[in-house]
Amino acid sequence: MNTNTYNKDFSSIGFRMLISTALVLLLQYGAANLALSLFPQLQNNTTILLIVTMAPLYLIAFPISFALMRNPEASAIEKHSMKPSQLLIAFIISYGLMIAGNIMGLALTAGLGMIKGAPVQNTLAEVVTGNSLWFTAFFIVLCAPVFEEYLFRKLICDKVIKYGEGCAVVLSGLIFALFHMNFNQFIYAFFLGCFFAFLYVRTGTLKYTILLHMVINFCGSIPSAVILSMDQANPFFLIANLFNTLFVFGVGIAGIVLFFVNRRKMALRPGEIVIEKGRRFKTVMVNPGMLLYCLALFATIIYQAFFI
Repeated sequence: MNTNTYNKDFSSIGFRMLISTALVLLLQYGAANLALSLFPQLQNNTTILLIVTMAPLYLIAFPISFALMRNPEASAIEKHSMKPSQLLIAFIISYGLMIAGNIMGLALTAGLGMIKGAPVQNTLAEVVTGNSLWFTAFFIVLCAPVFEEYLFRKLICDKVIKYGEGCAVVLSGLIFALFHMNFNQFIYAFFLGCFFAFLYVRTGTLKYTILLHMVINFCGSIPSAVILSMDQANPFFLIANLFNTLFVFGVGIAGIVLFFVNRRKMALRPGEIVIEKGRRFKTVMVNPGMLLYCLALFATIIYQAFFI
């Protein structure tokens, strides 16, 4: 195999992910617009509108994406189990990465908001606070981790692990972050995507990353939604808010500390195919498929930040 063959491998991934993302947007916005045109009163029922928007995503778009990305010749990753203590450490690190990435994302969007002259919309916050808590938990805490981990960790990592763990980890994190299509989530999605990909290539199983993804999504959305729904005159509001703040910063700081303490254990192993040093970025990213995917989604992120 030569460099041109490697380019084609990564270009194929980019094109397939571009088609998958376009399908996601088409089905989500198409379903929402069709529902609103037929039933304008749904504009005031955000929960039903959420269901109409999310159902095609998980019932149609993701299954088609799985079929597009599936590769019968993908490399099998050796399976290893994690001890409960290792899983706990992985959760704390994941939470710390989420908090650090979220702070960076808030700073980035605050700066963009100053340039724009208006706040950058946080679509995730709108979904969490504007809908039924049960349906939000169903889609964000249960559905998203299962479908996203299968697509962004298993299917992508299995395709590129032959080029080394570093390639699998960074590519999985980048594609995952771009798929969120907004600056609010981009940085922490990249951090988490890379860390979950690392766990997947080291364990060869999705059960750990799915579980961690579920817990992280729960911690990042449900407690704050519950607190915001409480009456501020209620004495439990102050207690819940204080406890949540202590948890966020306490576990967040512990996670960052544990990440740096354990960073030497996270050294990434080379694959069976070694791309010449100095040509890796060009091989992985500078090809038609990956360029189009990155440019299209980055343009979508810019549009979402400045024109919505």
